[in-house]
Amino acid sequence: MFPNVIKEVVYRCLEFVYSVNEFLTVEELRSSSRRYVQENRDIAEFIEVGYSRSGDSVEALVVRGSDEKIVLAFGFPHPNEPVGSITLEFLTQILARDRDLLKKLGSTWVIVKIADVFGAKLNEEWFKGGFDLLKYALNYYRSPGYKQVEWSFPIHYKNLRFDNPVPETKALMKLIDMWKPTHIYSLHNAGFSGTYYYLAGDLGREVLEILYSIPKTLGIPIHRGEPEAPYVRKLYEGVFLMPSTEDIYDWYEKYLGKPPIDIIKHGGSSYDYAKKVNPKVFELVSEVPYIYDDRLDNDTPVGIPRREILRLATRKEEEIITEIESYVEKLKPYISSDNPFYESITYFVEVNKKSLEAEKKWVEEDPKLDENATVAQIFNAYTVTLFDTALRYGLLYRAINFEISSGIKTPSLESLREEIYKRVVNYVELFKKYSKYYIVPIEKLVKIQLASIITTVIGVDQYT
Repeated sequence: MFPNVIKEVVYRCLEFVYSVNEFLTVEELRSSSRRYVQENRDIAEFIEVGYSRSGDSVEALVVRGSDEKIVLAFGFPHPNEPVGSITLEFLTQILARDRDLLKKLGSTWVIVKIADVFGAKLNEEWFKGGFDLLKYALNYYRSPGYKQVEWSFPIHYKNLRFDNPVPETKALMKLIDMWKPTHIYSLHNAGFSGTYYYLAGDLGREVLEILYSIPKTLGIPIHRGEPEAPYVRKLYEGVFLMPSTEDIYDWYEKYLGKPPIDIIKHGGSSYDYAKKVNPKVFELVSEVPYIYDDRLDNDTPVGIPRREILRLATRKEEEIITEIESYVEKLKPYISSDNPFYESITYFVEVNKKSLEAEKKWVEEDPKLDENATVAQIFNAYTVTLFDTALRYGLLYRAINFEISSGIKTPSLESLREEIYKRVVNYVELFKKYSKYYIVPIEKLVKIQLASIITTVIGVDQYT
């Protein structure tokens, strides 16, 4: 009966979710939180926990139920991933409107709608007016690994020493130290995939069935393509063990035959840090896409080994990195030290170029790759590269615009901007040509993340 109880509560929550057409800006999210506290002073308080790289405050909204469980949930773990902030908007409203549910969940909620304030502001130009792939690519920003809020927690492991968390990460560390959460929810967006989850541990089949079933009913089934990294260990279809920085380090060390300190330039994750504060902490990462193609749910074998598909994919990736690197070199003479977009694209080139060495060796050596590839895996391997490359060129485009807006105007820089713009458009058009994608309504993504939170807040104690 226990899974039925969870389903009943989950669907009760999902009834609150209405149609959403765009994302909220940083200031809109802050204003909403302040109104919330004014209207719900008996259960809510608003606290400042630190500052972002831009000097803006990092804030948490605390909603008090009981202290049986302490739940930390945060949106914008990466700056181009705003869906979680909308999920948390709905979650807080549900907890206020349904006080009986707040009591039954037995939790106090520590909610950070905007973990990366600095990066979120650099993405705001594509938040309004509905999702459009070209608009997204031309206004896209993602931090380099060592400045990502989710991946800059301090860590010491073998030859790796990382002790330089960004200010936003320090704010999350403060909350983890202060509240010692029992549950953590890091709310992510994949760009183009099915729904998938990372778990810090395992769950019973009954609870997993709920995580599987709700995405499928909403038309965004569990991801059946390739995992986003070769070191990710699959627990169930679309459910992966959350990789620690130690896991990533060991994988690269195995295939490179040396310490991968020139590849792993980032720190630990929120889970890496939280488990030191509370060894029994449960963490769930939910990944939901902006766009989807039904072929990502097709697990029909095609008679070609995965190894062959991945050989082609890594070869194409190598070509793209080389091409982007040549443009980075052309841009270098014009770059100022505070250009965040150039910092990100140079990080991508440097790290991915080196990591490909390990990936190519893995493709040749892992015996599991002799299995037949599926339609989903082949489609994923080719089209995701097109999608990601449009975003990488988008970073280059923004790096050039940053310098031009700062006053550097030369014919050669203008010409380079025009050339890069055409590259962005070209990859967007190629992606449209080979994919029959459709834009997923935001409220469906919210429902998936909300369901994953409620399901595991109730169900995790039963099975861990």
